[in-house]
Amino acid sequence: MKIIKITILVIALAMLGSTFTVEAKVKKRRSTTKKEKTVKSKKNSKSTEAKGERCGLEMVEYQNQGMMMQPVAEVRLERKNGKVVFAVRGTNTEEKEFILEDGEQLLKEALKIIEEEEMLNYGISYEPEIQPLDGYAWSFSARLADGRSVSSHGHNAGPDGKGLSRMSELLFRRAYKLMGIDY
Repeated sequence: MKIIKITILVIALAMLGSTFTVEAKVKKRRSTTKKEKTVKSKKNSKSTEAKGERCGLEMVEYQNQGMMMQPVAEVRLERKNGKVVFAVRGTNTEEKEFILEDGEQLLKEALKIIEEEEMLNYGISYEPEIQPLDGYAWSFSARLADGRSVSSHGHNAGPDGKGLSRMSELLFRRAYKLMGIDY
């Protein structure tokens, strides 16, 4: 009965457009030493150079969900059958795939963000100490040609830095353009 009352309260608040702000400390569940970061950076620069024109990023995926319906909530950029495919899905909509002529360039830009913001070092999960009833959730995944990967998610909390916002800006701006929607 208590769960039903809480659910009704959350729905009522969402309909009124209410938002609660909660300051939260981020809990990292994975840490990387300085030595590991240096080794990873050296490996990545060698693998990118060895591939020539082809970027070392094979796949990047980002999801962002809030209290409202969104025309674009999930994006995935990946190599498929020798082409770079951009998949886009909104809240409660079917996934649409686009083959990008400039997909390699978009992969390079995403890889640059991943390297600059050290996104391969993200923890597995981020949560605030106090759980609010509303807010946002996100997930981020990437896979490189050399086998390194990251999969991270959270709600109402995230890693330090601007990696998620920069990745969101890059990928969601393109997704909205492909869907013919103003960003």
